[in-house]
Amino acid sequence: MTGPLPNQTMSLQDFLSIREFVYGRTGIFFSESKQYFLENRLNRRLQEVKLSSYREYLGLLQGAQGKEELKQLFNEITTNETSFWRNPPQIEAFQRIVLPEAAALAKARGANRLRIWSAACSSGEEPFTLAMICREAKDTLLKGLSVEILATDISEKVLDQAREGNYGSYTLRNLTPVQVKQHFDALGPDSFQVKSELKQLITFRNFNLVDYASYRTLGAFDVIFCRNVLIYFDDAVKAKVIKGFHEALQPRSFLLVGHSESIHAFNIGFDLMHFSKAMGYRKRDQA
Repeated sequence: MTGPLPNQTMSLQDFLSIREFVYGRTGIFFSESKQYFLENRLNRRLQEVKLSSYREYLGLLQGAQGKEELKQLFNEITTNETSFWRNPPQIEAFQRIVLPEAAALAKARGANRLRIWSAACSSGEEPFTLAMICREAKDTLLKGLSVEILATDISEKVLDQAREGNYGSYTLRNLTPVQVKQHFDALGPDSFQVKSELKQLITFRNFNLVDYASYRTLGAFDVIFCRNVLIYFDDAVKAKVIKGFHEALQPRSFLLVGHSESIHAFNIGFDLMHFSKAMGYRKRDQA
């Protein structure tokens, strides 16, 4: 009986070759300091597909089965630490400032729906948080507007988790007991299912942010959330992604990025908005 393959050491050339491949497919750039991280993550895949070298694994990615293996690669190299109501000051700014202004703009142009894009939605906590806020405002500031939330991610694994909508208490830790009772069904002591009325507001879809030509297939949005993603891109990819967001937004609409991320160096038409302990961007009026 054949035992497990020994862990393989990733040479610098292996690392550079795989890094180039990953960058070309995802825009994610790994510095040399991340070689051990990539080796550690991909060693598991080598074991599972029973390959003895990273060179063979790169050949698998580039071959006929590459498209399917690429999905597994995404699952290994993407980080998906998240929670409901993550970065509360920014979520509260969305609730108190961004959403009311976006709704007013939509109504002013005669629209009957409000569209929000949660880009890189991970396992669903962000879009469900936005859905909770919209659901609570449906009879007040959103009266007369339907809400559509598009939630996208590059990883099929986390999208499956998001569609299921089943969460433990730790990821709900920022919610109040009232919010948990209102928006979830308790399945057990540490298992909570998102209620169907929230799920109905969200469409989950696989999407690669470096597939720039496909942005136009998504339609136009009133708000885009893309938090804690730009940090994985180099400057060239950041500039193209931000350009794609700019073109996907309705006039004077909103882009919210991670609290440690700035688009100042790549700004092609956004004005910075200062909130209490948070910030965001607004698409600038064209001259």
